[in-house]
Amino acid sequence: MLLRPQDGRNAFAQSPPVTGSSTSGYANPATCAQCHATIAATYRKTGMGRSFYRLTPANAVEDFTPGKTFHSSTSDSYFAMIVRDGKYYQRRWQIGFDGKETDIDEKQIDFVLGSGNHSRSYLHLTTRNTLQELPLGWYAEKGGYFAMNPGYDRPDYLGSVRPVYYQCMFCHNGYPRVPDGVRKDSTEATYLQPIPEGIDCQRCHGPGQKHVERATARAIPPEIRAAIVNPARLTPDRGMEVCMQCHLETNVRKLPDAIRRFDRRPFSYVPGQALGDFQIEFDRLPGTNDHFEVAQGAYRLRQSQCFLKSEGKLQCTTCHNPHDVPRGEEATAHYNEVCRGCHTAQLARLGSASGHAAGANCVSCHMPKRRTDDAVHMVMTDHLIMRHKLGGDLLADKPEEIESSANSYKGEVLLYYPPQLPATPENTLYKAVAQIRDQSNLAEGLPQLRKAIDQSHPAEPGFYAELAQGYRAAGNTADAIHYFEEAARRDSSSASRLLQLGDALMDASQWQKAESQFRRATQLTPDDARGWGRLGWALWQQDKAAEARAALEKGIALDAEIADLHNNLGLILWGTRDQEGAAKEFRAALRIQPGVAEWRLNLGRALATQGQIAEARFQMEQSIKLKPDYVDARFDYAQLLADQNEIRDAEAQAKIVVDTEPNRAQSHELLGSLMAQGGDADGAARELQTAVRLQPDFGRAQYELGMVLGQKGDAAGAVEHLRIAAQSRDPQASAAARQTLQQLGR
Repeated sequence: MLLRPQDGRNAFAQSPPVTGSSTSGYANPATCAQCHATIAATYRKTGMGRSFYRLTPANAVEDFTPGKTFHSSTSDSYFAMIVRDGKYYQRRWQIGFDGKETDIDEKQIDFVLGSGNHSRSYLHLTTRNTLQELPLGWYAEKGGYFAMNPGYDRPDYLGSVRPVYYQCMFCHNGYPRVPDGVRKDSTEATYLQPIPEGIDCQRCHGPGQKHVERATARAIPPEIRAAIVNPARLTPDRGMEVCMQCHLETNVRKLPDAIRRFDRRPFSYVPGQALGDFQIEFDRLPGTNDHFEVAQGAYRLRQSQCFLKSEGKLQCTTCHNPHDVPRGEEATAHYNEVCRGCHTAQLARLGSASGHAAGANCVSCHMPKRRTDDAVHMVMTDHLIMRHKLGGDLLADKPEEIESSANSYKGEVLLYYPPQLPATPENTLYKAVAQIRDQSNLAEGLPQLRKAIDQSHPAEPGFYAELAQGYRAAGNTADAIHYFEEAARRDSSSASRLLQLGDALMDASQWQKAESQFRRATQLTPDDARGWGRLGWALWQQDKAAEARAALEKGIALDAEIADLHNNLGLILWGTRDQEGAAKEFRAALRIQPGVAEWRLNLGRALATQGQIAEARFQMEQSIKLKPDYVDARFDYAQLLADQNEIRDAEAQAKIVVDTEPNRAQSHELLGSLMAQGGDADGAARELQTAVRLQPDFGRAQYELGMVLGQKGDAAGAVEHLRIAAQSRDPQASAAARQTLQQLGR
């Protein structure tokens, strides 16, 4: 039986909008220590001071014992941390059908993200100066151990190519330099070398070059101080915002939790400015956001009665000295003293009988340590100051919950911070964008944003692109194309806008128009691999095989780590009868991203046609394991089993296919054919009758039904269906039916 690779539209990943950064006015961070040596020394030991750095023997805390491996049972992948010639690597592999290592991927560890107080994630610097997060991380609790990073503990994890976007770097490092030509809608976060290591003084104090110059010139002290931001002298709101720029995340799940204003670059927030002028924070409806997450310190604190009743007096810095961190008993004494600053009288009134004995640890009860929901291998202090101690084991292990369309938030997206926004057309647009960006509230958000655009006609193309993405998510391709065209018209030099428009045109099978947009995009950014990949796919859909192959090969030459380019090239090679080349590309895709069921099936189909049955069977089984409801994989697996004369097992797979898609004629035909081979004529007739009822011109099903009815003694019924088969467009079924009718003298 013919086994074909998976057809269908390519699913190119969409990256979030990013923008360039301006580091004008920033000094070399090392300069600060020349005048502030003591503060610089203690700050360097804080979590912020150790937030991003190169991995060296001096700062390595992990177990790099040779030969030690970690196995992820969820993805059935193996990992090893390797030291070789003074460099560090993370190696990943799986076990193939023959018991040998396969899908091997090894990448150098260039940077560590995270202080190690709670965790350390490992980053790889690509030849294009992008950063990728590797799957295996290190966690500090329980003495330190390796486990999967958040989002990776799943069968279909992203391999070792998850990008580190500018918004990730924003809270984990200083101000890295990015190319001058980087646009706000760029699909890739690129960092110029050298990348700074760690959050420096200027993240809280603002650009320091003018401060350094005045101090060097021995200006008068007031002029020196005026050239730098001191958060302690800011208003309560502006002071809190210095911390909230990174610690106000309402939730890590799709919402969105924040939208950076389209006219602001990613590293352009300066302490002392209103945070709402840089980005707007959003939240779910009350009572629907009960997760406890890593970056929620300020978000949880702001819900506390202590904060609400303090009228701005309780700040993050009330408890935390950002230049130094007390530890152990010193920390306990410090935090208790802060609590007693407001609650001395209350503690005296309650007395020891209530459990509030002198020296009691206030924080352990009222701000307990808990296991976070978004990073389940981390334990952090909950900054929601609680009146009563929580029950249950707050440190108990928990599985990572995978977000899906079934459990993602659906409902209105509420403005969270600033608590109020001026009633301007621009702010109306942003509040509407929040409803649709992550598809939380499409039904209400789409007409809201469209109305806001129609009323204000904003110059910013991002609003039109957001509306187009919303329409695309809702399946309204026509409106999606219209608004992508408008975004591209207003941003004519943006290749990313053209790629978005081309994607929508491919949704509508307007291949020639899509090709035109992709060609323009590759002219604007000839080194963008994804643009060439999209162009290749649009060409392939127009049967321009040679051009399609050349475009995809160009994309792979620019970036060989984009897995779907390899898969699509494999499909083209398969379509041009280069089965060996197709299998090679399918393997390349799976080496990069081994958890994609469709690609496993593609490789299984290619191997089956080459007679490599054992591995073909293995790949199809892996496809089903990754995606149990994947009917195409079960359908082809059933065919493969039937070809190996394993009729009963094949029939079991076909039954699952029929149960999953009862209105698919081909599924009933397959099951009926297998039942006939297994001797169940009644069952075969039932399934084949269903097949021809669903698709009357299904020649093969008509022929097989005629043969089964003949075996059951229903000659008239047999002749009826054989005659229909003889007139079908299926040449094999038609020829077989004609021959049988001739033998019957009919």
